[in-house]
Amino acid sequence: MQKCWNCDAKNLDGTVFCTECGASLLGVQQGKETTTSLQPQTESEGALFEPVVVAEPQPTAPVGENTFFLVILNSGRRITLDKTETILLGREDSKRGIRPTVDLGMFGGYDAGVSRRHASIVMNQDELLLEDLGSANGTFLNGQQLEPGQPQPLHHGDELMFGTLLLRVEM
Repeated sequence: MQKCWNCDAKNLDGTVFCTECGASLLGVQQGKETTTSLQPQTESEGALFEPVVVAEPQPTAPVGENTFFLVILNSGRRITLDKTETILLGREDSKRGIRPTVDLGMFGGYDAGVSRRHASIVMNQDELLLEDLGSANGTFLNGQQLEPGQPQPLHHGDELMFGTLLLRVEM
């Protein structure tokens, strides 16, 4: 587990953005940030200035066998998910008791036309399946609209669209 520098939330190793506040977790290694100032060079050495190094890159933890990610393309936010769980994607509505596993309302889902119970992802015989749950604005897999109730397999690099909200699958 790694701790967010901004809000102290605990995040899985390898997570790029804090799942609580969205702060970037790249390059933050318990005080290992390094910086260099701009140093002029002579023209014979090539560039006029040295590059500025902000932080040492953090090694990415290997993806677990039961882990996959959804990347929100308009923000770069990366959501870590467990393949062994049924994932409900949509928007939270506490008055109606709807609490999706992934609340896309936090990522502009309302404006993008994401339904409260938009789609689900389930594991079936070692294969992740995406299913539209009868959403108002449709679920698209690599540009093709899914028929409600007809699960389709997911693969690394697939692009998903819920209403107009774009996501990418990483496994």
